[in-house]
Amino acid sequence: MTLEDLKFDIREICNNYKKDFIGGWITGDGPIPCHILFIGEAPGKTEVEQGKPFVGVAGKNFEYYLNMIDVKRSSIRITNTCYFRPIKVKETKNGKKSISNRTPKVSEINLFNDILDKEISLADPKLIVTLGNIPLKRLTNFKSIGQCHGEIIFNNYINKYIFPMYHPSALTYNRNDTFKNMYLQDWLKLKETLDKI
Repeated sequence: MTLEDLKFDIREICNNYKKDFIGGWITGDGPIPCHILFIGEAPGKTEVEQGKPFVGVAGKNFEYYLNMIDVKRSSIRITNTCYFRPIKVKETKNGKKSISNRTPKVSEINLFNDILDKEISLADPKLIVTLGNIPLKRLTNFKSIGQCHGEIIFNNYINKYIFPMYHPSALTYNRNDTFKNMYLQDWLKLKETLDKI
């Protein structure tokens, strides 16, 4: 199994998906093998346009904290739990279409289970960092990021260490200082963890 095989499989799934609206798809980005693999939820509009994960507003937050702990984006791999952009399409009062992101359904995430497992296997990271609830639920038994963020967990099935974190977009919704400080502490804990492994 190569990256090209994965790309082919992702394209086939996306091109044949007819159960709901989707707005394009992307693959993971970064070196293989890698030391750290970050896994997000699903791409948004900017990600699909640029063909790379985490390049929108959340991506700017993400890069800020990466730089803060002295990790270069070029040295990590980033991928998603769902490789296509799940969208909602609504018609406005004046007859125009409005398109927005939505959370991927469990059935949509399951479409890519095999692909994500293969990407993890190819990347062979020392540490997987899950960003948000979607990848957390996919790779652990936790139901919510609030239960385990900033803690290191071992997944016996894939034989990998996992470090759950809030999704960088959470900073957009939680503008209070308590959340910002907690989010910062998680990044500092990540830096400590990377120094140990």
